[in-house]
Amino acid sequence: MNRIEALCDVVRTAEADAMLLTGEVNLIYATEATGLEGYCLLLADGTALFITDGRYIEAAEMMLPERGFQVILRTADLTFGEFMLTLLQAHNVRNLLYEDDVLTVRQYTRFRTLFEDITLHPMRDGIERLRARKSEAEIEAVVSAQRIAEKAFDELLSALHDGISEREAAAFLDYRMAVHGSEKPSFQTILLFGENTSKPHGVPSDRRLRKGDLITADFGAVFRGYHSDMTRTFAWGEVTDEVRKVYDIVLRAQAAAFEQAKAGTPCCAMHNAAQSVISAAGYGEYFTHSLGHSLGLEIHESPSAAKSCGTLLEDGMILTDEPGIYLAGQFGIRIEDMVLIHGDTPINLTHCPKSLRIL
Repeated sequence: MNRIEALCDVVRTAEADAMLLTGEVNLIYATEATGLEGYCLLLADGTALFITDGRYIEAAEMMLPERGFQVILRTADLTFGEFMLTLLQAHNVRNLLYEDDVLTVRQYTRFRTLFEDITLHPMRDGIERLRARKSEAEIEAVVSAQRIAEKAFDELLSALHDGISEREAAAFLDYRMAVHGSEKPSFQTILLFGENTSKPHGVPSDRRLRKGDLITADFGAVFRGYHSDMTRTFAWGEVTDEVRKVYDIVLRAQAAAFEQAKAGTPCCAMHNAAQSVISAAGYGEYFTHSLGHSLGLEIHESPSAAKSCGTLLEDGMILTDEPGIYLAGQFGIRIEDMVLIHGDTPINLTHCPKSLRIL
């Protein structure tokens, strides 16, 4: 089933007449194209319309017809809502699915007023369930993003020096990812030294690198709209025995979670496996977040590897495996890989050493 057929099947399953997509992420998913602006109308009969303005019409007409879309130029004399109403009426749409996680209250109110004879229905997780299982092309895009990130990380290791600041190191990593083809960072790069590594999502500061520091780098690249995500914790000079001990615990916790990453297993099993290892070692209270999350066109997607998530893992899902232990004011250690669900044999998409590096 191709992308348009799958989306139109969501419409039919909901017993609606059409689906309106206005959010950037779902537009990329539907069209399999980046760099366009507009909106999509997908009908229960399989018709797919992409509506845009004069800024993007040429690019849309070059890319989208071969992918099954009719490209329509929106006239400037009508507002978005007015133009959409003409299309809905032309296609006899009476029940319309909308992105309830995208549409603002103001937009929804305007639609309710304008579309008097049309009933609006929230889409809920209709597209999320489709996006959870990645196609081969989507997996290839995530892997490409990850290889970009890994190249940049190797260059960062060579560029670090005494006195460099967290901000400078983060900027260097972002720049090298861009040089290697990243469209943008997956999120604000986390690059922390020493005591700052105890903050799971700390923000790079002017703190400067000195001997004996731990370094945490949590970062990702974007390729064709798809995100990667990895974390490595390593040392700048010799570390204490406690650091080595905690590092080993986190590494074993990550391996335990990986063993649970099998199709048909509840997502929570991954988190619980890591939690068990960390708790048994006496550090349970210092593992302060869920094990991981799905990712793709967004850095955080559903489902998540959390203790509260009972969703069953399915082939094609990609989740992060990122346990951590954080000792406030001292240090923190997190190790993160991306895992592809593939039957009973999960595949690690991250190709980067995980033994404790001492630079």
